[in-house]
Amino acid sequence: MNALQIFSLPDRFRLEPRGWSFTPFNESPLAAGPPLDWASFHTVSLEPGSIRGNHVHPRVTEWLLFCGGPFLIVWQDEGSEAVQQKQIADHHTFLVIPPRVKHAVKNTGKALLYLVAFRSRADGAEEPETLAAPLI
Repeated sequence: MNALQIFSLPDRFRLEPRGWSFTPFNESPLAAGPPLDWASFHTVSLEPGSIRGNHVHPRVTEWLLFCGGPFLIVWQDEGSEAVQQKQIADHHTFLVIPPRVKHAVKNTGKALLYLVAFRSRADGAEEPETLAAPLI
């Protein structure tokens, strides 16, 4: 069974008078993993109360880096009937979503939430990379 991983990385978060910076990969186990599909790298915003995701990637791992907060992550691990959820309050959180884990994100805050997302390379199978999987 594949399981979603949530990493809170406050030691990689730097606050200064100009704002903040976040370096999740510096000397981190997150740097190891399957090769990235650089064309999948994208940033999205979520208005307060809005939802993104509600899908599953059958063949690829997805990494999500959140800028802002708070947010709700909802997921269903492969082979499980249970839908899980966790409220995340901070913006130094990184998610690793393995293949076949259904997932959705809801902005539960009062301001824009930004999400940087990227995926591993697909193996070239004929099925779509992303399939609808409504959770919330």
